Amino acid sequence: MAMTEAQKRYEKKRSKDCKTYAIKYTPVDMIESDRLQVYLKFVGLSANAYIKNLIRQDLDEKKIPYPEV
Repeated sequence: MAMTEAQKRYEKKRSKDCKTYAIKYTPVDMIESDRLQVYLKFVGLSANAYIKNLIRQDLDEKKIPYPEV
């Protein structure tokens, strides 16, 4: 179903408040991508949730402080 104009405006406004980081698997890396997909399905996580959790754990282990807001 197509988005309404109001939905498009909402998404445009909302995207200004978000940050996006991307990951790209090349054909050489496809085995790792497949491995990740199997794991995500097994544990019932989205790639986004899994990656955010990995980043949080890594930064916590390295004792990287949260910025002052």
